[in-house]
Amino acid sequence: MSEQASSQPTAPEPGSATSPAGSGGTAVAAPVAGPATAVVPRQSSGLRRRVRRRVPVLGDSDHRFEAVQAKLKAVTEAMAAANKHLEGLDRRARATATEASNLASGIADAELDAVFVAMTEDVATAQTEAARAVRKMLRAAQQAEKAAIAVQRAHARHYSALQRVRKGRRFRTPKPGFFQR
Repeated sequence: MSEQASSQPTAPEPGSATSPAGSGGTAVAAPVAGPATAVVPRQSSGLRRRVRRRVPVLGDSDHRFEAVQAKLKAVTEAMAAANKHLEGLDRRARATATEASNLASGIADAELDAVFVAMTEDVATAQTEAARAVRKMLRAAQQAEKAAIAVQRAHARHYSALQRVRKGRRFRTPKPGFFQR
């Protein structure tokens, strides 16, 4: 830690009060009286566990049919999960933009200062732009998922017959270039 950072005063802990700096005393913890009805965050009924799927490394030099199909499947599943998350983000972004716009009109109806109305309208405009950007990103992710599915199907269409022949043999397939003399 640098000398400058160590000379900074520490923040008081939540629920404690400190004495003024000029009183010469040290910080005294005193409970802060709060309202009788405090807002408590909603508790999730079940454990939420994030599962991160690892997309395979492209340059691992494993070009077997099953390995390529597994990699393509992993990419397709990752894109499907990304689409699911982006759809939720899209819904939330649009709802937030609508809520900010409604709040701006509510502030205007309450005849508050025009500065606050303008600031809230700016927030609503920014939220609308963010919602549009999320929608654009969602469309791109959906196209990428479709492309990944198409690549997986095309690979299976082109190489599945060869894979069946190789699997049906009793003997190993010679290395590429064996028959070229």
